[in-house]
Amino acid sequence: MDFDLSTLFGPRWAWLTVWVICFIVSCLLVALLGVAGVHPWSDVTADRVNGYHHEQCETVSKSGFFLQFYNFWSNYAYLAAGLLILCLSDSPIGKAIGVVFIFLAFTSGWFHGTLTETGQTFDIVGVYCALTVLIAYAFIELIPLEQDGPWAWIVFAIAVVVGLVAGIFKPDGLAPISFKIFDSSIFTPLLVGVLGIYMFLVIWRRNFRFQNPVLWPIMGFLIAGGLALIFKFTDGNGLLTSQCIYTPGGPIQGHSLWHLLSAVMFVCFFEYIRSVNGRSRSVWPWRISDDSSS
Repeated sequence: MDFDLSTLFGPRWAWLTVWVICFIVSCLLVALLGVAGVHPWSDVTADRVNGYHHEQCETVSKSGFFLQFYNFWSNYAYLAAGLLILCLSDSPIGKAIGVVFIFLAFTSGWFHGTLTETGQTFDIVGVYCALTVLIAYAFIELIPLEQDGPWAWIVFAIAVVVGLVAGIFKPDGLAPISFKIFDSSIFTPLLVGVLGIYMFLVIWRRNFRFQNPVLWPIMGFLIAGGLALIFKFTDGNGLLTSQCIYTPGGPIQGHSLWHLLSAVMFVCFFEYIRSVNGRSRSVWPWRISDDSSS
């Protein structure tokens, strides 16, 4: 995958330039469709409206082009994360992971904007794939495998297939049969646990001595991940609250904050995995000079 916009925008800010263009074009398009009275998903059932209002607090509005406003637009954080890694990583596998995060932005936005059952399934597929490809990247760096070698791509492909299959065959998924293990309340913590084991395994192998390239990604991951979980489990009838604590029509929504912070968490963990062996370039923009080449 040869994707480099540095010749157009500079290596540090190509991703941000593309993100701003995508965001502005999307806003203009949605605004025009809204003014034209286009409401393609206004036939959503009352049961789904009531269910997601209680589960995620935010008002489900049939008068807008998208049914959930903040929970839809906050997915642009995943787009930013994907573009950041796609543009700044000089690792082929790293760029592929950036594409997966962009896919997550699309699938999660699809679900929150439409509340369709298909969108709901692929929202989970996107989350699972984001986690499984990070696990694959961790394995590639732990061995380590040649980043552009056939075995690395086989591991990456297996990770994508696992995420896709788990999302489709989860309870209430698109498949006619399902497996309890793929329920998001079970499979997501399992995948996160694997990443946590990897992180502590690497720390143990380093004899608990943190080095600067590894310390800051870990701190970012732990802080962003901890806050993301708090907002995730307080966004409605979650583990920490029995009712909505966010104003239904207000700009502060637990689930949208989960999107924002989990995107930061993904980037931090990607940078952590990359930093372990330092075989590829950092994706922190402030660590890249505008005259660098990749």
